[in-house]
Amino acid sequence: MYETWIFGFSMVCYILAFVGFSANISLDRRNLYMPSRAVAWAGVFAALVALAMRWQSAGHPPLSNMYESLVTLSTFIAFAGLVFTRNQPLPMLEAGTCVTSILMFGVASVFSTDVKPLIPVLQSYWLHLHVSLAFVGESLFAIAFILSYLYCFRKIMTDSAEKSNFADFREKIACYSVVVGMPVAFIAGMILLARYLSLHPSYSERWLGLVWGVILPACVAMVVLILLVWMYRGTVHKGVEKWLPDADSLDKMIYRAIALGYPLFTVGGLIFGMVWANKAWGRYWGWDPKETWALITFLVYSIYLHVRLARGWNGTWTACLSIVGFIVTMFTLFGVNYLISGLHSYAN
Repeated sequence: MYETWIFGFSMVCYILAFVGFSANISLDRRNLYMPSRAVAWAGVFAALVALAMRWQSAGHPPLSNMYESLVTLSTFIAFAGLVFTRNQPLPMLEAGTCVTSILMFGVASVFSTDVKPLIPVLQSYWLHLHVSLAFVGESLFAIAFILSYLYCFRKIMTDSAEKSNFADFREKIACYSVVVGMPVAFIAGMILLARYLSLHPSYSERWLGLVWGVILPACVAMVVLILLVWMYRGTVHKGVEKWLPDADSLDKMIYRAIALGYPLFTVGGLIFGMVWANKAWGRYWGWDPKETWALITFLVYSIYLHVRLARGWNGTWTACLSIVGFIVTMFTLFGVNYLISGLHSYAN
């Protein structure tokens, strides 16, 4: 179908934009920043066109299965990243949103792209409201996640031996755990997904695309980046100081992204979900695994906002809490569908 080719063009744009942002950062080529943003915008617009075409051909919004969910969410994340940086250029964040969108495209390519009619339970206008609004909130959680990762990376690259008390040591350990642990956790999650798909009759061959197209490139990239950062630590230190805002500014940006995403996810993911559940199944809440994990996601971000606003927490520990929130969000999207059987398992 034509939209598949357009999605491919969109992914190429994200790759080119990522290369441009990376060159802008590593080579100090400031003249590459605006062209890279333009290419990223082209990728977003192309993806939106492809989503509209799929909506028209299918007769329903592209939110009904895993392939559609991933390409839609990846588009929202890329769009949110560009809007979030419209007044404050932050090429590291924009490069991060490009990487996230590319990875989601890569994972989506493993799943079936066939347009299928909606099953009866999904034939409702609540599909538009519930899923789309939840995805907008989750895209902002993704922005907060990338910013939190950058916060931890900045912390370990710029904080030197000037601080040596135990509290600062614990923060350093937490930041190292995030910076090194998240890529490892991603690869481990993809291996688990590949193993699950290899046992599924519908994906007996396509799961290899996940191995060759996502897992192996991610492993190589992680090893290369770790070596480069270690070998050129001094240069990276100067680059981080130059290209990332100070820790307090990053902390405020994380809070702003979550503060925007939280009400959208709450209304779309929980409230509209409960209304739709009542119409579809005759009850507002039934402790279905997807409902339960959506509630856990809500509670994690509620705790983040509570400890930040009421207890005055900020910095490393709230950044780590933001990381945990996004992990739970992704488990709600992936893990619940493939590891726990429930009423929402039709979204495969």
